[in-house]
Amino acid sequence: MPKGKTEQALPSHLRPIHRAGWVLFAVWATTLVAWGVVQPSPYADGWRLVLELMFVGRAVSIADGITTGFSNLYLLIQNGLEDIILLLVLYPWIVTAFEKGLKDNFVGRRIENVRRTAEGHKKAVESFGVLGLWVLVFFPFWSTGALVGGVVGYLLGMRTWIVFTTVFLGHVISVVSLIWFFDAMAGVTEAFDHSLTRFLPLIVLGALIVGTLLYRGVKKLFGPIT
Repeated sequence: MPKGKTEQALPSHLRPIHRAGWVLFAVWATTLVAWGVVQPSPYADGWRLVLELMFVGRAVSIADGITTGFSNLYLLIQNGLEDIILLLVLYPWIVTAFEKGLKDNFVGRRIENVRRTAEGHKKAVESFGVLGLWVLVFFPFWSTGALVGGVVGYLLGMRTWIVFTTVFLGHVISVVSLIWFFDAMAGVTEAFDHSLTRFLPLIVLGALIVGTLLYRGVKKLFGPIT
């Protein structure tokens, strides 16, 4: 767990959040690695689901896990905690960077990108408050999720405990719903044609791409959705 001068740069009230993130990461990573060692097939390939969640989102990660034989419990632990860990570890740094106006260095530029993404959702969420934040986190589109939701809550001036409670509930309920949905879908596709099941992650990815393009098209034609 990182300590010392690096963590001292964080305000004292944000350090426990940062430390909790690293503790949770250690437990999470140890659990996934041990699972892969004890039961290599298919859990030794769990790293693939971790990367999919990071780069294409939890919907694709869960769909892939369901179709390749990962248990629902594993998917709940892997998907349910991964984004929460990122939130706990990065949220304190993002808030600190905002307050200190860090924009010029590498970290500052990455944080500025997160800020711009969060700003794009701020108006739509602001009208509905906590419910709007929950919905933003619940739906598994690109540029949404736990970290962006946490930053949006901060930009709206919500208390930290409200932000984290809302984001946690939205994310976990979303993961549970996706596991149930894709598990049911896999059963339906197997009933018609077993070979269709393997294409489920690609179908989900295609739907996300189409949905994102349609959303951007609507925003371009009619302006921001508020």
